[in-house]
Amino acid sequence: MRRLLVLCVAGLVSLAAWAHGDEDHGEAAAPAPVADIAPRAAAQSEEFELVAILAHGKLTFYLDRYTDNAPVADATIDVESGAFKAVAIQRAPGVYEVPGAAFAQAGKFPLTLSVQTSDSADLLSATLEHAGPAAAPAHVHTRSEWAIWLAAAAVALAGAMLLLLARRRRPSRP
Repeated sequence: MRRLLVLCVAGLVSLAAWAHGDEDHGEAAAPAPVADIAPRAAAQSEEFELVAILAHGKLTFYLDRYTDNAPVADATIDVESGAFKAVAIQRAPGVYEVPGAAFAQAGKFPLTLSVQTSDSADLLSATLEHAGPAAAPAHVHTRSEWAIWLAAAAVALAGAMLLLLARRRRPSRP
């Protein structure tokens, strides 16, 4: 009886030591898949550089001076894309927003951006590429999942065997 119990426990303990896939057990997070990154566009000229990011129903623009990367405050940014026309609202120095509902569908959206400050003006163009929502990946069973199921089955089998042995050893009643 004790040998069987020792054998079952040894078998269960060894399951954790089985080699498995090329998993990284470090603390570094895996990079996000490309489809999970918010749609963005970038443009630059001799005067300005601009990055546009579509997220949370808004198209946000980050406007900097090209020469020193300093945020450009109090600029006027006129945005055009097809029938869409809007003037961006400043949220912080160098950060501007327009409603993003016109860019919610997948596709390529050419942007024409007119930037005006107190001392300069420029016309920028960029293309916002929106790939659409990412498809959910199909679930693939890994070795570690199978090891868990196998360990659970082994525990259940060992328990059942111990119960059977305990019943056999019990003296029969007259």
